[in-house]
Amino acid sequence: MFELIKKKTAELIVSGKLKHKNNQELSFSSALKKSFSFLVLMPADEKDYRQSFQILDYLESQGKTLTILTNDFRVSLLPAKYRNKAIGFAVNEVSKLNLPTHKLTERLQEKLFDVVIDLNREENLFYSYTANIVKSKIRIGFKKRKADVYYNFLVEGSDSDSVKTYNNFLNCIKMF
Repeated sequence: MFELIKKKTAELIVSGKLKHKNNQELSFSSALKKSFSFLVLMPADEKDYRQSFQILDYLESQGKTLTILTNDFRVSLLPAKYRNKAIGFAVNEVSKLNLPTHKLTERLQEKLFDVVIDLNREENLFYSYTANIVKSKIRIGFKKRKADVYYNFLVEGSDSDSVKTYNNFLNCIKMF
């Protein structure tokens, strides 16, 4: 019961902060090719975390500049070539309402990204909100509850097989 109240309170806070944010119309046909800097929000789920490395490999092969946001204790699980590109956030940088703290928000707002990619397949308000506090024109995420509020490019991710889901995600962004 208490967790539900915390979740609803967090959703109200986020919707209030994002109410005035409007998504401008974009042509995705060349937007990803022209984009240079990417912020990738790594999945909270352990199984998804490892399967999502192929997305990082593809973006790296395309010459994109990557910044990876993940829990600080998961930075060591990243392949060695990505560890220096990671921003690890500590447990104390997540508020009691499961939102980024002011300290983490300021750290992320210092940077400008062309694209933010949220690789969480399950609903996670922390990452959805983080994708919106960062200065970026394109926000890509999986289709989930209220995803159209947070992202302007949605990819279907309802498959229970994470390998298949991330392959589909990869094929989708390759088209653009």
